[in-house]
Amino acid sequence: MSSKPMGIVILAVLQLLSALAYLALGLMVLIALLPLGIFAIFGAIFSLIFVIIGIIGLILFYGLWNTKSWAWLWTLIINILGILGGIMDPINNIISLAISIIIVIYLFMPTTRAAFK
Repeated sequence: MSSKPMGIVILAVLQLLSALAYLALGLMVLIALLPLGIFAIFGAIFSLIFVIIGIIGLILFYGLWNTKSWAWLWTLIINILGILGGIMDPINNIISLAISIIIVIYLFMPTTRAAFK
């Protein structure tokens, strides 16, 4: 069994799931708009945004899993932005909003904060 606190494992797994979802979304947007000609350019731009967010999420997963001190702050920033985005469009982003809220709550748990100091 790992010596990591359970909160860190949960944070890392949630961050990994979020990152993989953004990567998949980027690929799905590109595939869906590819046959539409000129709209494929716009799809590529949106896809690139989702892929970049997914890559950032994978980097944060690495940092959380290895309890890197920088990961706590950057995960907090990214997930607060995710919460703000989810609040602006809660119907389409309810799962993303929920995951971001859970991650922020776990970030502030005393055992989790202590592990990143």
